[in-house]
Amino acid sequence: MVDSKTTIKPVQRSRLVDEVVERLRTLILSGELPPGHTLLQIELCERLGVSRTPLREAFRRLEREGFARPSNGNNTLEVVSLTPDDLRNHYQVREVVDGLAARLAAKRGVEAEHLDRLRGLVDHMRTFDSGKNWPRRAALHADLHANIAELSGNRQVVAQIPMIRFTAQMLSLNLNTIGTESPETIAALLGEGENDHREILDAIEAGQGQRAERAARRHIRKTMSSLLIGS
Repeated sequence: MVDSKTTIKPVQRSRLVDEVVERLRTLILSGELPPGHTLLQIELCERLGVSRTPLREAFRRLEREGFARPSNGNNTLEVVSLTPDDLRNHYQVREVVDGLAARLAAKRGVEAEHLDRLRGLVDHMRTFDSGKNWPRRAALHADLHANIAELSGNRQVVAQIPMIRFTAQMLSLNLNTIGTESPETIAALLGEGENDHREILDAIEAGQGQRAERAARRHIRKTMSSLLIGS
């Protein structure tokens, strides 16, 4: 018989690490931990009220996801700093991957319950367009595109999901800046993005692979040329 204590502890620890990762990711995406900021264990243990063990595991997750990178001769981690060119390079790959994912999902066929969930994400994103919680909106946006990649059924596309999530969420920093300086501009950008998402999902539902791919690639190209990437 398996001791119940041995089965409960790993679950609790995993949940704690997930929570720490989410909190750190939110601090990064909100700009409270700005690009180049050194992630200090003592400071963050006190700030988050956790011990070093889950924090170190959270650091490793953030590094794998791309939100942090080694610094000071690999002795510390710092928040990643991406230039507009860095983001644009990522999104050039996204154009191909997202387009392929949409086409394959459409050709493969997607069950109604999955489409309902994806449309629910689009609707949920709208509730955050006021700018009160850009990191949360960015996470929902990442979920949408990652789920389409998952539904492609292609293992190589699925392998790109961490990159999809990372790049989608990193736009949160620019959303915050633009939303503060020009609410009208960000409202127009997000409205157009919502229309694109619905076009992609409609094409997938109709089983129209080429249409879905065109819509997905067009959506990514718009992002690349918008203020969300920068200049």
